[in-house]
Amino acid sequence: MIKKIILGVALASISNTYAQQGTASPYSYYGFGEKHFKGANEVKSMGSLAVFRDSLHINTLNPASYSKLQTTTFSLGASYKGTNLTNAGGSEKTTNGSFDYLALAFPAGKVNFAVGIMPYSFMGYNIQNTNKSGDFTEARQYVGEGGLNRTFLGLSYKINENFSIGVDGAYIFGDTETSLTKFMIDNGEGLPVERGSRMTNKNNYSGLTVNTGLNFEQPLNNKLTLFASATFSPEMKLKNDQEKRIATGKVDSNIGFAEIDGVTTRTDNEEMLLPMNYSIGAGVGNHLKWFVGAEYTATQTSKYNSFYKYDNANFNDYMKIGVGGFYTPKFDSFTSYFQRMTYRAGFNYEDTGLVINKEAIKGYNANVGLGFPVGRYNSNINLGFEYGQKGNTNMGLIKENYYAINIGLSFNDVWFKRRKFE
Repeated sequence: MIKKIILGVALASISNTYAQQGTASPYSYYGFGEKHFKGANEVKSMGSLAVFRDSLHINTLNPASYSKLQTTTFSLGASYKGTNLTNAGGSEKTTNGSFDYLALAFPAGKVNFAVGIMPYSFMGYNIQNTNKSGDFTEARQYVGEGGLNRTFLGLSYKINENFSIGVDGAYIFGDTETSLTKFMIDNGEGLPVERGSRMTNKNNYSGLTVNTGLNFEQPLNNKLTLFASATFSPEMKLKNDQEKRIATGKVDSNIGFAEIDGVTTRTDNEEMLLPMNYSIGAGVGNHLKWFVGAEYTATQTSKYNSFYKYDNANFNDYMKIGVGGFYTPKFDSFTSYFQRMTYRAGFNYEDTGLVINKEAIKGYNANVGLGFPVGRYNSNINLGFEYGQKGNTNMGLIKENYYAINIGLSFNDVWFKRRKFE
């Protein structure tokens, strides 16, 4: 029965990946959009660390972690996010939901395999600015939507009881569409003047990327283990087929645009950068009871400056520092369900690398989570709560305060083990 449930959920989730609007951030205007966290929601609740690996959950941040899995594991996640956008002129609230990931992993001796799909980035903004001049106001509306997806196939090799290595090969693909509409507003009537212009860019991206990882564990005594990990993704390129259209048309009171005439140009096989990324982390704990760790992640986003040209923005390198962990009072308790639950918490701080009007866009988020054991083979439901902030209101910028509810399902079962009958 569980296999039929997994197949149905998988098909529904994959179809949803191509049509969701996963962000309302104005900062998704830059680059490929707002990059989506590629780990499981139970990992996000621990500060988004790739350090810890266990036998119950798929850690998609580090392919070396697959070697720890002892049963076939199916993992699925989704989230709901609310955001309050604030600048000097006021504030606005938005909400959106997203499919976060779907992954399947299974053990095969010393080599374990994993396959999955998840969003890579989201683009979703609708920004209007104005410049008053005499009897008229010049208005510009910027709209963007779409995003990229990541489907991967990975393997992990267990060198010995302490050391594992792994690699993911991923295919990145997706479409984005951006537009800039220019028009005039009559200050006396407060309505758009009839004529306006629109420039639209449609981008189709595709390409391969690689993520490598290692995990190390060293028992320090009977109750304490040292954990360490590292990941590395080399610089890669995506192919971009772009269609650009410049048109004139009529603008109505709702800023609807009815095209009159226009010109379309195409550029195929343009190369776009996926910058080098790495992480390194360490922690201590007891496999079955508790863990606490920290991790540093960096991405060479400064190289975006050779590919993206903005009047008021540029890129420095991205960095993130995360700390977190979990606590399970007694995983095999027969008398208390609450003692078998897992309690998680984490915090991370990031510098996105994006600089607008000479202001660095930085942020933080804090997470707590609960793991609910269900069924056989220690399957579980993981619920997480997140609060964060990004950006500020200096130099005409926008500050984002957001909350999120994240849910992850991790089903464990024995699929490939031969049964013996007497």
